[in-house]
Amino acid sequence: MRFKLRHMEVFRAVMLTGSINSASKLLFVSQPAVSKLVSHIETTLGLRLFERTKGRLVPTAEAHSLFREVEQVYQAAMRVDDFAHALALGPASLLRVSCSASLAMSVVAPALVELKKELPDLTVSWKTTLMADMPMELLSKEAEVAISAMPVAHEHLHNVPFMYGHMVCAMPNHHRLAAHESISLADLVSEPIVLFKRDIPFGTVIAQACQQAGVDLKSTIDVMRSDQALALVEGGLGVTIVDNFATTGSSLAIRPLREKIELTANFVYSRFAPPSHNASRFMQAVYKRAEQLERAIPDVIFP
Repeated sequence: MRFKLRHMEVFRAVMLTGSINSASKLLFVSQPAVSKLVSHIETTLGLRLFERTKGRLVPTAEAHSLFREVEQVYQAAMRVDDFAHALALGPASLLRVSCSASLAMSVVAPALVELKKELPDLTVSWKTTLMADMPMELLSKEAEVAISAMPVAHEHLHNVPFMYGHMVCAMPNHHRLAAHESISLADLVSEPIVLFKRDIPFGTVIAQACQQAGVDLKSTIDVMRSDQALALVEGGLGVTIVDNFATTGSSLAIRPLREKIELTANFVYSRFAPPSHNASRFMQAVYKRAEQLERAIPDVIFP
């Protein structure tokens, strides 16, 4: 291994601070030690990483490219450090969860609040993620359980449906279509509309519904997340079709679609690692929140 972890640490410090002097202070080592190691790194890798200009180190294009990779390694190391600290407190003191962005504020955040009230010493790592990234996160144990707005198809993952949902049309309250009790896809043909990218699950189900209805909707801006779509509509960029999971508390006019595009939110976890006691308690808190929203699937059995 030519580029060792210590080399990465020193290289990162220089990139962040811009000088040997500042990097040495950040690392609590001498300036000569840092300077010598930077030269060693360049020689070992066969790369010119810095130009020396008036006492400062100016990163080359290669250095910037390398830094992006090193930063990923550093952040992963920080997660390992956090994980080790939690293990020292006891295996049951850590919970790692991820969720679809549209479920974050309306479902997962309230559930975590309740869980922390019950288990104040529990350390929780929580992130939003794309459904396409959930398999790798779960199988690599970056997350123990994921809350997904749709089933995640993977042979090594288990899906437990727990909440109903559907796609809706969101628009400003003064919009002409806001007077309608429901909206058809055909009503939106002449409207400026914000849509999900077609290669992500939400975009795919909307595109399929449009195809079945014989409707061709042209997106003004393609988005990856419901909150992005809602923010653009709030800003005046027409209307959008999003999941109703994301519209809780929205000030926009929300109308059901006549063409039913139904969704089912799922608990997702690895078949190789059943959820821990804390993960099960978290899932129960999420389900309780779904019941409060009157969308829960009856008789869900928790692992």
